[in-house]
Parts: sequence; structure tokens; C-alpha cells
Amino acid sequence: MERNIWDFLDLLKSRGFNVVKLDNIGKEYDITRIAYNTYDTTIAYVKGSRYPIYTNILNDRKKLYLALNVDTDIDAYKKIKYSIDNPSKPREDNFNMYFEESNDLLDKIPFIKYYKEDGGFYLTSAIYCACMDGVCNSSYHRTMYMDPYRATLRIVPRHLYRMYNESLKRNKELPVAVILGVHPVIELAASLSPPYGVYEIFIAHSLLPNSFKIVQTPLYRIPIPSTASIVLEGVISKDVDWEGPFVDILRIPDKRRKQPIFKLEKVYVNKQFDPMVHAIVPGLNEHILLMGFPREVFIWDTVSRVADVKAVRLTPGSGGWLTAVISIRKRVEGEGKNVILAAFTGHPSLKTVIVVDDDINIDDYSEIDWAISTRFQASKDLVIIGSAKGSTLDPSGNEGVGDKIGIDATCPLNCPRELFKRVEIP
Repeated sequence: MERNIWDFLDLLKSRGFNVVKLDNIGKEYDITRIAYNTYDTTIAYVKGSRYPIYTNILNDRKKLYLALNVDTDIDAYKKIKYSIDNPSKPREDNFNMYFEESNDLLDKIPFIKYYKEDGGFYLTSAIYCACMDGVCNSSYHRTMYMDPYRATLRIVPRHLYRMYNESLKRNKELPVAVILGVHPVIELAASLSPPYGVYEIFIAHSLLPNSFKIVQTPLYRIPIPSTASIVLEGVISKDVDWEGPFVDILRIPDKRRKQPIFKLEKVYVNKQFDPMVHAIVPGLNEHILLMGFPREVFIWDTVSRVADVKAVRLTPGSGGWLTAVISIRKRVEGEGKNVILAAFTGHPSLKTVIVVDDDINIDDYSEIDWAISTRFQASKDLVIIGSAKGSTLDPSGNEGVGDKIGIDATCPLNCPRELFKRVEIP
């Protein structure tokens, strides 16, 4: 059965999650305040523009696991890893069965200014789909409004960047289809970074089989999911203009820079349900989980080759990006250091890795602090790697180059375990 965003909202309600509707919300700052102050609530319908928006739909793991139809961290990691290795192409159908052309332009799409420091109004859930030489890619790119026909998008050196630069070499513009308002599993797949040549939309279909069909856009024949709310078809042009500043995942403004321009040609809306647009508030839990959780999969996959892993967490305080806590069932001395090195390989943007035993609850930061305080000695349990490639999100680094640390806060196996256990509350 095909599943769109409304189907997932109905599922949330059926499982007891609080889903509310609001009205008359402004495009400046309102949604940021609402999302921040109503963490336990999914805002399903915020009417303040032609197309309603929703937020907090995927801001905790319970909702994420519900979308994936799994119960545990490890089940989620295994399912995502399997789907990356075994993408599934959906059945193809006719575009006109699902979408109709709209006379709307970008000024009718709900671009939002989330923080006073933002340089303009943004789409934060824009998924760009593009194909070149038989290879297709879908990925998130924040998009800043310019005028009804143009917007700038931030492209970092990944797969769309590769396609765009190849199009520049050929003196061509890159055709794209921007999809908005999709099922959370499609959003999660678009946040992955599979090998070049693996289409994230097919990963989504493997994660949730038969939940959508593939249709090709009229102008450029780009395959997109039939359950998208809105499709913006156009090109990433050779022209550039200013983008930013933009408050990013650490709630620190990213700098203003010249970026490529998306030029709109056609707008299409889904005629089988009421279209909506996802407002992912930068720096809040939904942003952190969508961006960080897929990296937990790669950390788990790499670390599992050297240790028995119980769980992985990218910490919210690090934007779900720079610090990882890894729980292991320790078997031999030195294993903690191997885990640290493997984690840096699995997610090179990491700055800090903390390894704890499986009796530590890695969702309780006081327990992590307790493990470091009682099971760690810097002279033998600290790993420092200087001047390594990291993340440009770290403002203390030098253009993405900085120091990394690893903390092995596991119990030594040659000492009685009772020395490192807290007594139970009677």
C-alpha cells in the first residue's frame, strides 16, 4: 500500500503520540519557538501559507523506529545497512496519475526564517533528485529564497556536488527535481550517504517495500516517489549568488558564501492528498536525529567488526555529529582503543569518542559522566589524534582540520568488577 505523510501522521495518532493542529502561524521564528517548546508534540498542520507545514514528526527514536517498523537500535542499524546493500527499485507508473501542474511559483512555497541570524527564508527539507550518465542521487540541501523563480542552495562536496561540477565541465546546467513533504522513511534514506551510484529513493523502497511507485518528471525524466507532496522541477544553473548566513545543526550561524542558483521551471502538486511541507527546525532534535542517526549506522557497522557492540549514540549536544558514545561488551584489554579508532573510520567527522561498558545507559549522561569519573585514567585510556580531517561544523577547527580524542571508560578486566559497580537503591 502506498504511504504518504498523512498516513504516517495517522499512525502516530493511533500509537498514542500527541498530534495537534495550529493556525495562523507566521513565517518568521514562530515555528522555531513552537517546535522548541512542544518537544513531545508533533505539529501536524500549521496554517500560515498556501501549503501547510508540519514539524516534530521525527524528533525522537520511538517515532523513527515506528517509521522503520523496528523495535531496537540494532534492528534499525541492520535494516538500514541491508537496504543500502540491497536497494529495491519500485514499480514505475505514470506521473500524471499522481501529480498535476500548478501555477504557483516559489513565493507560494513556505520558505521560513527560523532564527534572527538567518540571512533569509529557507526550505530545510528540500530533497534534490538528479541523474547523470545513468546514476541518480537524492540528498538534502538547504535552499534560500531569492525570488519567485530562483533560490540558492548549499552544496557540499558529496554526490550532487560531483554531478554539478561534471555538468559545469560539459558547459550545461544540471536538471533536478526538488521533492517536498514525503514519508519519513524517504527522508531518512535521503540523509544517508551510500556509495555513488546507489539511488537513495531505492533504499527507501527497500526499507518500506511497496509504499510508493516511481514516476518520471515531465521535463527531465527524473525518477521520484509517487507520494511526494510537491515537486519543483528546474535546473541548478551555472550562476551563483550569496547564500547564508544560516543557523546550522550546532545552532551556530554558518557563514555567508557564493552558492549555485536553482532555477524553477515547473511546480507540481500531488492530487491524491493535501500537500504539506516539512519544516525541519535547524539545531533542534528533528534536525539532529535525521542528520545524525544514519551516521550511527556506519559507526555501528565499522565498530562491529572489532567489538561486540550494544549501542551507539551521537550526542545531541554535539549536534548528533561530533561526539559518539559507544557501549560494548568488552572481551579483551585494548578493545576500547580499537573501538575508538574504528569509530573515527566509520564517521570521519567525529571529534570525540567515548567507549563505555554495556552496564552504562548511554542515554543517561550522568551515567556516562560516572563511567569516565570511575573507570578512566588519562595516562593509559586517552587517545589523542592531532590535526586530522574532521568536520567544518566545528568552529574551533581550521577549515575542517582539528584534533580528535578518544576516551576508553571501560572497566579493566584484570580487576574485580565489584570495584567499578554502584550499589542498587534498596
